[in-house]
Amino acid sequence: MKKLILLLFLASLMPVSVKSQALIALLLGDKIQSDKVKMGLFLGEQGSLITGAETSGFNPNLSFALGAYVDVKMGNSDKWTLQNYLLFKSPKGGAGLSVNSEALTDNPVVLINSDKLQRSLTYMQLTPVMRYRLTPIWAIGVGPYMGYLAKANDIYTAEKAGGDVSFKLKAADQFNPVDFGLVVDLQYRLLKGKGVQFNLRYEYGLANIYKSSTGMNGKNMAFHVGVGIPMEKK
Repeated sequence: MKKLILLLFLASLMPVSVKSQALIALLLGDKIQSDKVKMGLFLGEQGSLITGAETSGFNPNLSFALGAYVDVKMGNSDKWTLQNYLLFKSPKGGAGLSVNSEALTDNPVVLINSDKLQRSLTYMQLTPVMRYRLTPIWAIGVGPYMGYLAKANDIYTAEKAGGDVSFKLKAADQFNPVDFGLVVDLQYRLLKGKGVQFNLRYEYGLANIYKSSTGMNGKNMAFHVGVGIPMEKK
């Protein structure tokens, strides 16, 4: 009963009917899979940066992404598909940040004993991608994304003669809880478009990830290599 109430509530928040179908598919699994609705698991490796941040070279924050997807076929043609991704773990942030200009703490012990900063942000993210199939195996897609911040940690480190010194500080209260932006995606699928899918994705954030009280400005940017594994009824 609780699951049904949650389902109806979340579906009511979706203004577009196909998004509601996709949400129901995530919750009910293969009970509603059909020729027009398919679902599967999604995982990948994501490298993220914070635009505008002062860094020591090109240092993306590398981490693992995990989620699910629902394909909703648009009309009778196989050319157009609305592919909804729900990432339970979408890592963002950046590495190699300057401690002097990017630190969000005034703790003198941390600042004096650190020379490197890694900003690790974890979002739950919804990404509806409108996908056009160029050939049976190649497709391109564009769409928005919206993420809700689940966790934020700053990791300060310094190399010392006796070993590295590391400080891990929780920093969620310094960031805006919601992030949104745009996605461009290239997809390759095995078995003439019916098997495992491989994605190359670029995400560019449009919102300042920091709260105004910090006086800082930065946007998320990510490069993603992912694998989608379709779930069959059997």
